[in-house]
Amino acid sequence: MTKLTLILLFMSTISISAVHNVTISSNSFTPSVLNIEAGDTVIFTNTSGFHNVKADDGSFRCSTNCEVAPGDGAGAPSSDAFVAEITFNSIGSFNYYCEIHGGQGGSGMSGVINVVAPTSSTVHSLQVSNFEFSPQDLQIEVGDIVNVFKVSGTHNIHADDGSFKCSDGCINTGKNLSSSESSNNWSVYIPFNEVGENPYFCEPHGGPGGIGMSGIIRVTLPDNIFSNGFEQVDG
Repeated sequence: MTKLTLILLFMSTISISAVHNVTISSNSFTPSVLNIEAGDTVIFTNTSGFHNVKADDGSFRCSTNCEVAPGDGAGAPSSDAFVAEITFNSIGSFNYYCEIHGGQGGSGMSGVINVVAPTSSTVHSLQVSNFEFSPQDLQIEVGDIVNVFKVSGTHNIHADDGSFKCSDGCINTGKNLSSSESSNNWSVYIPFNEVGENPYFCEPHGGPGGIGMSGIIRVTLPDNIFSNGFEQVDG
């Protein structure tokens, strides 16, 4: 068995954030109650009817597209066969409803997504406080999740390459929460599913390339990839 084959075999067993499906049809969400882990993604698929998906707390509103900022007009009810993806990076219970056929608090066409701390993947902590990230240099394994949480100051976390940017919420998740610097004590879970180096910074207090308030997350393959009785063979 070649080294490449072993690596591919190992990669197929890595635990990555899960994708869950909710079907919209017959004036209902199925399942209406969904339990997931932080970092997982929920795909809402409209198969019939004039519907949308709106969070009780206003953190998302989706149909053929999703709000990027609250009240930007996206996510209006639609009869199209839309598919909307929402990634849940924070812990909590998120109630939602169709604006046409339901309402807040579980009225009519509604549902709830319960998000708990990840147990399927290894979670690493990255604290944001006192104008620094701690630890500043974090090494993890592919498939792991980093819980970035702020305890003081007004900060965010922004990847040098733009692949993630988070504070109260994260970009490109289907939610409309701000990812700019925030004084709230925010906490987000970010999955890392690719090997590589991920330098990052705080926008108001640092910059790309390790300037000021910055750090790096190094994602590697496990050291024991060639264990379990396999001989390492070049090829």
